[in-house]
Amino acid sequence: MQLKDKCLHGLVKSFSLVDSTLIQQGFKRCGKAEEATYQLTIQDSATQNVYCLLIPTKREVQSHTNHHDVLRIGRPSLKRNGHIVKLKPAMKIPEPIWNAVQSKLAEIADYLQAEKS
Repeated sequence: MQLKDKCLHGLVKSFSLVDSTLIQQGFKRCGKAEEATYQLTIQDSATQNVYCLLIPTKREVQSHTNHHDVLRIGRPSLKRNGHIVKLKPAMKIPEPIWNAVQSKLAEIADYLQAEKS
């Protein structure tokens, strides 16, 4: 399954908007502020596997906009038991987990695209 139309990869928004939106959605910020990764833990109650949805970001300075402190969102990935699984169709990821990840990414994209930053 591909990501739905509302893709996060490459989106550039203000640091404060991205940071507050992801934290409100249950993500934790990890790493240095310049290249932070936001992570959300998802547990599959049927298999007890733990998945971690990762959204990497990179801080940029854009002098041609009103915002000098922005984040560029990288390509989201999903980690299961310490192994990264690309967000592409995979038999290893149960459908309910895959759907939850797709839904969460679409929800975040909606919030970020609706706000003017």
